[in-house]
Amino acid sequence: MLQLILSPRRGWEDIAIDNASPRRLLHAGFLPFIILTALTCLPGLWYHSDATLPGVIERAIACFVKYLAGYYLALFFFSLYMPSCTGGEVSPNKNATFIIYSLGLIAVFNILTNLLPMVPDMLYLLPVYLIFIMWRGITYMEVKFNGVMTFMILNILTVIITPFLLQYLFNLIIPS
Repeated sequence: MLQLILSPRRGWEDIAIDNASPRRLLHAGFLPFIILTALTCLPGLWYHSDATLPGVIERAIACFVKYLAGYYLALFFFSLYMPSCTGGEVSPNKNATFIIYSLGLIAVFNILTNLLPMVPDMLYLLPVYLIFIMWRGITYMEVKFNGVMTFMILNILTVIITPFLLQYLFNLIIPS
């Protein structure tokens, strides 16, 4: 993941060379990573005087669920719309791998915001950098030239906005 952040083009090339199983990535990498991300909600007990243990636990569960549900929602929408981006050739393994790494990067940004007592405004711009990282993945995903715009809209709506939308909905449900 560090390679994706530092050099997105080279990172996607390395992922293509590695050719890891999405099932292995999901079970051995992504699920433990989003559990770790959820656990980073716990320092909120020390940073915020009005935080309670049940409230922090609810936020941690919501954090885990938003990434897991985001993965399955993105996988569903990728299966529907990727054929129009690639000219009909779709690789479910590449779709799952691309979504896992992209959501993993959002989780990295979430870890940073959870661990800092005051979040610098610059960190809120990191999802914009994620759009660039995803754009550099068009070669890995074998997106045709006329499907790039559809692919990027699909990424923004399903991979980036879905976890933020789920978090917003959880914030409405979970009392502050």
